[in-house]
Amino acid sequence: MNVTCFRVCWVACALVFGAAAARAAPDELVRKGAPAAPVSSKDGSITVHAPAEKAGYRAPVLVFAQRTREELQAEVRLKLVSQAVPLEIAIGGKSDGDTRVLTARLNDGSGAVRERIELPDPEAANLALFRRALCVALLRAWMADAGGTDETMKDLPAWLIDGLIRHMDREARQADLDRTLRLWSNACLPPAADLFEMDSTPATREPAVAAVLASWFLEKRAKGESNPFEALLRGAAKGAAWSPAVAGRLLAETSDALAFDEALDVWLLSEGRQVIKPGVTTDGIVQRFRLQLLLYPSEYGKTFDTRKACLTFQEAVQQADDPQVRLSARAKAVAVCVAACGRDGTLLAVSEAYVHFLEALAKGAKPGELTRLLMDAEGLRREMERKTSSGEVLELPANEETAGAAVFRTPQGKGGKQK
Repeated sequence: MNVTCFRVCWVACALVFGAAAARAAPDELVRKGAPAAPVSSKDGSITVHAPAEKAGYRAPVLVFAQRTREELQAEVRLKLVSQAVPLEIAIGGKSDGDTRVLTARLNDGSGAVRERIELPDPEAANLALFRRALCVALLRAWMADAGGTDETMKDLPAWLIDGLIRHMDREARQADLDRTLRLWSNACLPPAADLFEMDSTPATREPAVAAVLASWFLEKRAKGESNPFEALLRGAAKGAAWSPAVAGRLLAETSDALAFDEALDVWLLSEGRQVIKPGVTTDGIVQRFRLQLLLYPSEYGKTFDTRKACLTFQEAVQQADDPQVRLSARAKAVAVCVAACGRDGTLLAVSEAYVHFLEALAKGAKPGELTRLLMDAEGLRREMERKTSSGEVLELPANEETAGAAVFRTPQGKGGKQK
């Protein structure tokens, strides 16, 4: 692979994520010939070394490292530039398909410390491992600047670091949220005290869960309050060992396991309403929208029927003369409208159809008219669900403003066939 192809491949694969970087002794690097002059970032905190025969890889490697740092800085809202603990990237002289990424923290004996990453074969190096190694090195350097030493610094959970790196991929966020909310709503996730363990099984086995949990630490807080992820790093730098109680205090301001679990439920519920990418509707969003299609009492303590606390819309038509049903329909119309805000034109059209039905119900329309409006809405919803259940993503074109002008694209991504 020539230098130009390597550079294109390196940048194009920058959003690929994987498992933890392999760790090995730095003397495994094989060099051939005299070294080329190193290249450095403008601030001097990142330096790339290479033998003369691999000198052409210095620039693309440096560009990749700097772009990764920029993305990570934007994610954690911290300046990850350390003059005290610089990052050294060593390119090896191999061309044997060695995919390893070797990492080490070196001390020259005088107290000076630097992070080191080695790529034995730059053509074959695993970009996912390299990306992770860069993020870990940059975060460790920041922790050292915050007062951490090799004796005091504590490890963070591997799933949290992996989740942070995965969360940097904006294109994966909606799918990760849908997956996590589905697991949560199906009672497949343990209580918060177990979910946030150092070796959390769900977060380790499910990359989507790790990414969503990591995003909780990255959420912006009210002005003047500390960044939870920054507070976590500072604590770990000074010797605070990880525990679910630490996570509970940072995320929910509680050390009580039950209160932390309740806060997690409230947070996940709110996450289901957020719009990650405007104009997009996925199967998970459609499923959560469908949960709105029940009529509940408008006031606490009142029920339509002593046997159940809610009505389907079909049952509501049969009780259209009940004032409580009409009052609840008026409130539900607002909720259904809000549930589709920010989504694609198809879901907006479905929501509008249900709102017409609910408004008619609230105004006392005749059963025949209500049945017709409800059947129209149900038909639109079933067609929408047929498409999304097969994996299609409904997307409103950026230049469209009409509610019904949605297009469908397959989950193949940008190269998917448009219908």
